[in-house]
This record gives sequence, C-alpha cells and structure tokens, in this order.
Amino acid sequence: MLRRKFTLSILILFTINIAGSAQKRALSTIDVNDLKRHLTFIASDSLQGRRFGTEVDGLGITANYLATEAKSMGLKPGCDEFFQKVKIVGSKPDEGRFIQIENNKSKLLYKSNSIISLSGGSKEVSFEKEEVIIAGFGFINDELGYDDLKDINVQGKIVVIAQGTPKLFETGESFKWNSRLERSKIKRISEKNPKAIIFVTNPQDKKGNTFNQISRYMNRQRYELESSKEDSEEVLSLIVNPQFADELFGRKGKFEKYLKTIVKKNTSNSYLVKGKSINLKLGKVVEAVEAKNVIGIIEGSDPELKDEYMVFMAHYDHLGVGAGGDVYNGADDNGSGTVTLLEVAEAFMSLDQNPKRSIVFLWVTAEEVGLLGSQYYSNNPVFPLEKTVACINIDMDGRVYEPRDSVWAKSPKKVKDFDGLYTLTNEVWPELKEINSSACTTLGLIPDYSLPSNFFRSSDHYHFHKNGVPILNYATGYHADYHKVGDEVSRINFDKMKRVADLCFLVGLEVANREKIEFEKIEDE
Repeated sequence: MLRRKFTLSILILFTINIAGSAQKRALSTIDVNDLKRHLTFIASDSLQGRRFGTEVDGLGITANYLATEAKSMGLKPGCDEFFQKVKIVGSKPDEGRFIQIENNKSKLLYKSNSIISLSGGSKEVSFEKEEVIIAGFGFINDELGYDDLKDINVQGKIVVIAQGTPKLFETGESFKWNSRLERSKIKRISEKNPKAIIFVTNPQDKKGNTFNQISRYMNRQRYELESSKEDSEEVLSLIVNPQFADELFGRKGKFEKYLKTIVKKNTSNSYLVKGKSINLKLGKVVEAVEAKNVIGIIEGSDPELKDEYMVFMAHYDHLGVGAGGDVYNGADDNGSGTVTLLEVAEAFMSLDQNPKRSIVFLWVTAEEVGLLGSQYYSNNPVFPLEKTVACINIDMDGRVYEPRDSVWAKSPKKVKDFDGLYTLTNEVWPELKEINSSACTTLGLIPDYSLPSNFFRSSDHYHFHKNGVPILNYATGYHADYHKVGDEVSRINFDKMKRVADLCFLVGLEVANREKIEFEKIEDE
C-alpha cells in the first residue's frame, strides 16, 4: 500500500512538473519584440487611424493583417476566412432639413435648419400644419404633486417641452444635457402617442452652448447597426433652440418667462397652442459600410468541454484622421490590446495539447463609434453565448503612469504604475475573480477591482456582461494622450504589455481546463 501511494505521488508530481514546464514554454513565446513589431505596423500613420471613411482603408488593412497572422500561427477560422461581416450603416443629416411655424392663415412666422434629431431611422420625415401642445418641462414629480402631462391629450400632436426640470431651471444647472433624464421623458410621453416631441434648450443659456455642443455630436457622421426593421418605431424626438419657442409664444423672452412662472408657482401650465402649427422636413444621407470582426479559434481537446468557449476580445479600430490632417494612431487605444491578443494566441498554440475548452480570439470593429462590432457579435454569436464560460476584454494595456497623466487625477481610472492593473469583473461566476487574483499574485501584478459599475458599459465587454457571461476587463488606465494624437508607439511600455499577456494566458488556461463551471446569469447593471 505504501509503495502504491508513493508511486502515485511521483506520478502527480511528474504531471505537475510537465504542466509547469509547458506553461513556462508558452509564456516564453510572448515576446516584447513581437509585440512592438505588430504594434509599429498597426499604429503607423499609413493606416490613418483605423476608422471608417479615411482615404486609406486602414481599418480593413488591419483586419487583413490580423487574419493573416492568425492563419500563419495555426488558428482555425471562426468564420469564412476569419471574417464575420458586420452590417453597419453610416448616416448624416440631410442639409435640406427645416422646421417652420405658420399661423392659421398659412403665413410663415419662423423657419430654421437649426434642429437636432435624437431618433434613429433613415426614412425622410415630413409633415405640415400639425397642432402643438406646450407642456412645460414634460416633467412629473409624484412627491410634489407636479405633473406637466396631467389632463392634456397629446395624441397625434407635437409636444414642446423644456430641457431639464423645474428645480434644475431654478438653480441654473440645466445647461448641461442630461440624456438619461430626457430619455425618460421621451419614454413617458411616447406612451401617450404624440406625433413628435420637441425639446427646447434652456433659454438662460444665452450663448446656446448646450445646443451647439449637442449639434456637433448628433449631426456628425454617425454609425449604427443595420436594423432588421426598415425604420425605427420610436416617436420622433428633436431638439431646437429657444428662438423657436419664443415664436410660438409670439415674443422674444416669453418662453423664459413662462418657465419662471411655472417654477415660482410650482404648478404646471400645459395647453394647446391656438392659431399656429408646425411644418417639418427631416432626412438622412445613409450608406452601407463594410465592416468585419476577425475571429480565430483553438478547438478544445476534451470531447465534451470543447463545445464550451473561453473568449479573448479586443477592439482594433480607433479615431482616424482629424480635421487638420493629424492622424490618431491609437497605439494604446486599442492597438495595445489588439496585438496582445496575437501574442496570447501564439502562446496557446505552443502548447503540446490544446486546453479542454475551446479558445476564441475575437477582434471586434467599431468600438469607438458605439461598441457596434461586439454588439453585432452578441446579436449574432458565432459560438453560443450560453456556452461561453468567460470573456476577457483587453482595452488599453500599454501605458505606465507618468506625471503628465495627472490630468486624470479626478478619474477613478487614472493610469496605473508598472505593477497595477484595472480588473473589472461581474458577479456571474465569483471564482473568475479568484482565478484572476491568484494569477496576478504569481506575476507580481496588483489587480484593482474598484471601478464603479458604469464601467461595465465602457467597452466591448458590456455586450457579454448584459447577456450573463462572466467577464474580465483588463486596462492600465487613462493617460494624458487618451484620444489624442500623442497616443503613439514611442510611449508604450512593452514590458507592461507582456505582463498583461502573461496574465491573459494563465487565467485563460485555468478557465479552459476547469472540470466544471457553473454560474447563474445576473441582471444587466
């Protein structure tokens, strides 16, 4: 009996030593020089910032580069030729848009093209002589007994409301657009079936800063996933400046006075505007955009567990070329994560035996314009999300703190020192955090789990998180060159990138080889 136990102990130690040796060999393939070689190409001026619409298709060139590298190292294609085609459309407002106010004798009182659409859809919208309801702030506060929508029928009519709330107007804080607040108004008013909703920016904002800021953002070239529906079914929602509302009231400054009276009396004053109506024409110039995710896979070695998937992900797009011709190369954002995945894949490919579960390498497009590549994948998963045991998303892992990075001193995500790493994880599978912490200890890294929950929506991991997949997001943090032309290869710390790549390999290997993984889905935060 003692001899048998001794023999078994020798066998276990021998197996552990072999496994440890294999890990060391794999980690040695993650090479600083290779990281630099890949990133020097991907973050070069010649690729013009890896964004849609540039003169040189740097985004497409990068996708081809990733696919070629994946094929050369022996990854199997997750899709045809490694590419998942992502259906994206680009759009800009039509310059022929306008909004008008007429009196009941069809006399034109006001016309402007200073109008912002908050709604999706591509079809041209136009209507004439629509009735208008003025509805204060479009606000409800049950505790105060205040309701701008009480006892008014808005069905089929245009509802005009002020930005913000009575309290924000009184304190002068409603210059800043609160998207969550205004979207909640849209949802509530839409239930009453209006023709459209028109927001008027704060008339106390005399320079129109709020309107101009939103206009620059909303009226730029925008991108969204191609909808399965011809057009959005949401109620048309617009933003205009106070001059429009003053014309409805018939005199300059009258709209501001109207709002001040509501605030002073704490009483709503909503009514149908008599003798005036609205005409509108609104459209978009829309074109299809060629986009693709790049997907490679290492098939699992276990007959049963190979149908479960460990996903590594990084976005490979960036900001393109600025108005002055400056190229935003995005060496850290997210050239660093993009090439880190290449080295992690090579490390897994160096193993004599594949992990038990399958390993998926997913390079997604269009993160910078709305997390569209990862959204498309989650809507059209190549490998079932319910069989995906974890997703590790790398978004910026190439910088180490410099004094100039103190511009982010008030941010919860200021760039870390050489040992620090932001590690965002959800509570779907608590053991994932334990695995990560253990691997960090092995590598001398210090994981920071303190990021607030809004960071779940900050990068591509969101679309896995919202579908109940355990996630880890690795990032070294925001630096002085974030989203600026200074985000260049010369500022990257490749030794730090190697440490993150090593961490990815150790955590991924442990997850892929776990005998049993069970977790419960949680609600999206």
